[in-house]
Amino acid sequence: MSYDQPYKGLRVVDMSQAIAGPYAGSMFARLGADVIKVEPERGDLSRDIGKSYEGNQTIVSLLVNLGKRSICLDLKNEKGAEILNRLLETADVFIENFRPGISKRLGFSYEAVSKINPKIIYLSVSGFGQTGDFAERPGTDGVMQAFSGFMAGNKGMDGLPHRSTLLLVDFSAALYNVQAIQAALWARTKENKGRHIDNSLLQTAAAFQNINIATQALQPKKGEPLAYPSATFQATDGFVVATVLFDREFKPLVEALGLAELGDNPKLQTAKLRYQNRAMIDEPLAAAAAKLSCEELCERFRTIRLLHERINTYDDFMHHKQTEQIGAFYWYEYPGVGNIPIAEIPGNAKIADQPALLQAPDIGEHTAMVLGELGYDKASITELASSGAINTQLATQVAD
Repeated sequence: MSYDQPYKGLRVVDMSQAIAGPYAGSMFARLGADVIKVEPERGDLSRDIGKSYEGNQTIVSLLVNLGKRSICLDLKNEKGAEILNRLLETADVFIENFRPGISKRLGFSYEAVSKINPKIIYLSVSGFGQTGDFAERPGTDGVMQAFSGFMAGNKGMDGLPHRSTLLLVDFSAALYNVQAIQAALWARTKENKGRHIDNSLLQTAAAFQNINIATQALQPKKGEPLAYPSATFQATDGFVVATVLFDREFKPLVEALGLAELGDNPKLQTAKLRYQNRAMIDEPLAAAAAKLSCEELCERFRTIRLLHERINTYDDFMHHKQTEQIGAFYWYEYPGVGNIPIAEIPGNAKIADQPALLQAPDIGEHTAMVLGELGYDKASITELASSGAINTQLATQVAD
């Protein structure tokens, strides 16, 4: 064990698909754990999201499966299910995200798995939760952005609700998953038994929006703004976002934009008043900003120490000198895909120092290797392949 690989020696069996479960598994791989991805013959759903590249990869499947090993099992085949049971006997963590009830029908409910491995930390990830009227409904990031109120609060200039193109709920769920598993692993050192962790996209959406939701509960009609103005200004060559966080910043702002007459107006001295009288300031501020370039606008905001920044594209951000100076991305020429920026995980060792983490597995690539570790010999593996319990067609790692 080390700070670079604190979970070395830990085994995670990841039978989840898409993002919320798999990305959590990938986080453990990047912390040193042996993460074994269990996939059906068609592969994890993430392999179908977006453009396809060599090795049955998409950008999604590649980035959420970095550092894992993949085995391909047919769990409806009795022998395939037996392999998973043997694998789970060796595991510390099991991640699944089937719809409620499916794991039980397949014979891998928490109750069933804990009988063969009482110390296992078992994570279930679902859309709407394991119980309730909506439990059987499919839940995706977009569905939950709509259901949870996020889109209603994310209105565009057209006044309509808009979905974030960033998969906010999925990736937030993955981070909550990691936090919950880590807490359970720590508790297990004293409890000496495993536990079932139930997380859902609904719970995640509630948690990361708690401030907005609580504000709505206490101020159901017209909530007081936390800050105003807090706006996007269009300059001559782009956009700049700026926020008057404290009331004392308003006067320097309007003076910096040549609107000093607004600074002492008694109707504009608090965020609440400025919001109520926004017609007095919105248009003049926009008109003043529109005469300046982004750099000129930012320079004026920097001078008065106002919260602000130019609105960058992803291309601007990934190539920005500050992004490069702190090493936010490691650029890697991934075979069959191209030169991709892999984000460093805050607090983790640099990914370049761990070459095994720079590869995501093909479907079932390590099937023979993992089965060999479980005690299956070559003859047995061949027989299992013939029976359809496993698929070793893409396996490049073979049992000794």
